[in-house]
Amino acid sequence: MRLGDPTPILPGQKPRLQLGSLLVEKGLITEAQLREALADRNVHGGLLGETLVRLGFVFEDELARTLAEQAGVPFVNLEANPVDRYAVGTLPRSLGEALPALPVRFTPEGGLVIAVADPTDETLVPRLQTAISCPIVLMVAAASSIRNSWRNAPAAA
Repeated sequence: MRLGDPTPILPGQKPRLQLGSLLVEKGLITEAQLREALADRNVHGGLLGETLVRLGFVFEDELARTLAEQAGVPFVNLEANPVDRYAVGTLPRSLGEALPALPVRFTPEGGLVIAVADPTDETLVPRLQTAISCPIVLMVAAASSIRNSWRNAPAAA
């Protein structure tokens, strides 16, 4: 699933709002801005969240926090929280940069906390699980923060 796509609802589950509706409900964008972004996305393609950021309607951190809320996972500010360099080394840099995803730390139970930009991407967890052989816990971070963290990460030995 990608940003802006309808979220499937399981029986007995409370329906989650689509990204655009959630941003409007939170007062981060107007209905007119949402319509403009949807029209722009229909012409140029891409994801709704990326379109909203590109058009200057929402800040990237606001988008990331809203995506985290929509997906029911925590948000992490990578600039304010230390990243474990050993955790980062568990994921091939090329895959981490492509997704974007960044291992942040290990859990006490032996899992790996990974910051991702798009928690609604259905291909994300299977791709991560193929590369990492331990339980994964997702968090959401701004895509630019993930990219910057990879740029600043030490090269693998």
